[in-house]
Amino acid sequence: MRFVLARTLSFSARKLLVSRFALAMTLVAAMIGAGTVGLAAAVTTGVVYACVNNSSGTLKIIGSNDTCPNNWTLLTWSQQGGAQGPTGPTGPTGPTGATGPTGATGTNGTNGTNGADGASGATGPTGPTGPTGATGPTGATGPTGASGPAGTATGFGTNTNWAAAGHGRECTLGEIILTAGSVANGTPANGQLLAINQNTALFALLGTTYGGNGQTTFALPDLRAVAPNGLTYSICMEGIFPSRS
Repeated sequence: MRFVLARTLSFSARKLLVSRFALAMTLVAAMIGAGTVGLAAAVTTGVVYACVNNSSGTLKIIGSNDTCPNNWTLLTWSQQGGAQGPTGPTGPTGPTGATGPTGATGTNGTNGTNGADGASGATGPTGPTGPTGATGPTGATGPTGASGPAGTATGFGTNTNWAAAGHGRECTLGEIILTAGSVANGTPANGQLLAINQNTALFALLGTTYGGNGQTTFALPDLRAVAPNGLTYSICMEGIFPSRS
């Protein structure tokens, strides 16, 4: 008869167990031979299961499906040569083998049908206006024409363009608006010089038609003399850029 003794037992416990084992084996053999009913549940195909106390070496017979308490170790023995011991820990993983050669590339599959065209994206903002070319030389001044008869209209040019710049309805860049109020929709057109780099869109429309050097400045038209008395001509400086279409 062979038995398996767990290595986790202390030296003193194993020494005590060896001294008691012969007596325990004799009792177990006698109990099995006598057909003791209480031991039948502890014996499966000739294998006996027991728990041994790790400190005292006390031996306790258990059933094949029972578990040992803490500080007790499982013990099995059999007339067939001993039951298989518990599975040992898994050994370390060996090094990874070399990568095999890459297989041949398969043939390309057929192209799928083209999907439907997506919706057009929103139109991007208008890019900045390029720099104005150099101004050509001024042509010769023609002869002054004859003076016309003195006008009789007195409804223009008196106390005009006095309204403050402001915002009202949406307007088109460069649009001239006439107002009788104290706040204009736009900036009063008084011939002011403006910086090109701060008003690139309006400069793209007016250029140097009303003055300015065309490099850093341009001018608004001066409509004070032709505005009806007491009214203000203003020019739209923040609005929709006009389109030719």
